Amino acid sequence: MNPLKTHVFWFVVLGIVIFVIDEQTSDPLDTIVVDAALERQLETLWAAQVQREPTEAEIASLVDDWVTEEIWHRESIRLSLDEEDEIIRRRMIQKMQFIAEQEAELAPTEEELRAYYAANSEKYEVPSGVSFEQLQFQSRDAATSALSAGESIDGLAVSSMQSRMNVRQSPLQVVSTFGREFTLSLNNYDVASDWQGPIQSTFGWHLVKVLEKHSASVAPFIDIRATVLGDYTYEARVQAQADFIEQVRPNYDIIRKEE
Repeated sequence: MNPLKTHVFWFVVLGIVIFVIDEQTSDPLDTIVVDAALERQLETLWAAQVQREPTEAEIASLVDDWVTEEIWHRESIRLSLDEEDEIIRRRMIQKMQFIAEQEAELAPTEEELRAYYAANSEKYEVPSGVSFEQLQFQSRDAATSALSAGESIDGLAVSSMQSRMNVRQSPLQVVSTFGREFTLSLNNYDVASDWQGPIQSTFGWHLVKVLEKHSASVAPFIDIRATVLGDYTYEARVQAQADFIEQVRPNYDIIRKEE
């Protein structure tokens, strides 16, 4: 073979090899890909905000703005600005947690949801309580006199900021509204259709009508299904994150340095 042709041949081969190696080892930060999917995404965001489809010129401007922002982003990565920023770190953690959650089955069947409700029934227990009406009076004597007023009792009561009708109020709720002394007195009354009292609260004197006393019980599933579903989904997400960490943690060497 002609020596000159041989040299040219190997020069070309060497050039091709260098090109391939350069392509394989080039910094991926230097390549920004703008494809049809990205353009559609930008067009969709534009249409959602402006309520019309963008023109060709506007699409070109949207792409150019995105490329500019991408350059800023990649330059910040090149300078490792993301490594010591706690906000960026937290956002990246949240994204990974979201990815891990996608691997979990977060939509339970009705049977699974009811089984979760049964296994965690203590979480859905409604405390004991009392349903009652109350009327407030200016004094103990006024309240006592009103007991004999019959149907006109409403007209003898004073205006009150407290609700007349109180449905299934727990002891804690009654104490926080009317005070401890009122609550203790209310508990001593039986269910009756007549007004009873007077008893004193932090606001004054009252007559009360005890409508019903409620024992502690588990709320019916149908009444709190949305709450149960929320609890189930939250625990499924937490478990999915724990499973992900358990899976990848062996990939890391944890070194604890002593002071």
